[in-house]
Amino acid sequence: MTAYSGYGNSIRLRSADKLVVYHAGNGRVVIIEYEVHGKVLGTGAPYDNRFVSIITVADRKIVYWRDYMDSLAAWNALNPRPS
Repeated sequence: MTAYSGYGNSIRLRSADKLVVYHAGNGRVVIIEYEVHGKVLGTGAPYDNRFVSIITVADRKIVYWRDYMDSLAAWNALNPRPS
C-alpha cells in the first residue's frame, strides 16, 4: 500500500472508457471492467490503466466494492526507468 500511497496525488485522470458489465449472484453482484486515462503530474507522461470492480448490492444500495487494477501499469507510470 505504501508504494501506491501517492497515486491520487500523482496522477490526474481525464477519462474512462471500455466499460463492460457482468451480472452474477442473482443480480446482487455486478462486475465491471473499465480503463482510465490521464497523465502523471510529475513527468507529464501519459497514464493508462485497467480496472475490474466487484460490487455487491442489497436493498438498492452498494454494500461492498472491491477494485483490482493493473498494478504494474501504475508502478511503471509512477516509477519511470531512466533513459
